[in-house]
Amino acid sequence: MFPRRAASWVYDVINVLIDALDVEVSLLSRGNLSWRFYDQELEHIRPAVDYLNRNGRHILRDLIAAKPAIEALIAKHDELRQRVESTATVVHGEAIRDPALHAAVARARKAFLDQFPDAVPTGAFASDKHVDLVIERLINRIEDPPPHHTDAEFWSLHRRDFAFFRPSSLPLLDRLRGEFLAFDRASIKDLEALSLQICAEHDIPAAPSESVHY
Repeated sequence: MFPRRAASWVYDVINVLIDALDVEVSLLSRGNLSWRFYDQELEHIRPAVDYLNRNGRHILRDLIAAKPAIEALIAKHDELRQRVESTATVVHGEAIRDPALHAAVARARKAFLDQFPDAVPTGAFASDKHVDLVIERLINRIEDPPPHHTDAEFWSLHRRDFAFFRPSSLPLLDRLRGEFLAFDRASIKDLEALSLQICAEHDIPAAPSESVHY
């Protein structure tokens, strides 16, 4: 038995991934990809190794050598993430070329500024990025952004003005979003089962615990 080695697998890799996937599930279950128009990346849904610290990445190599199924799980996660990210970018590219969307944003912007002349509906972004910001909100299925978001009031008042939004690539994105969510949920169960197995085999607690001095 190698309890310290096994503990590093659980504490520095498996538990970290479980916690990260929990956050992903929380986002994806609301439809929020955290996709950003300015860098065309998923801000809060990262490649799996990005969730690990430097030591955790070295420990992951050892874990994969002992439990090869982890490598396939990570590869599938990252493949789905990449497909979602690239498809969201395709949706944005298609939408930004839609004159009807530009016209709808202009109307909503004018109505908002007529009501609130001193407001800045794009917040920290330049006014010429308003269409991009609207597309980002639509891709992420944002209904009511947190009040600290600088476009929160505009979006709460006018998001229904964009109900017609339906680029041809959007159904593919929706399908991939659902597939990614289902995969993350299944992966959490698989990782939890693996953690329990390792803990039982090596007689270690499921997380670092001062009460048992481990």
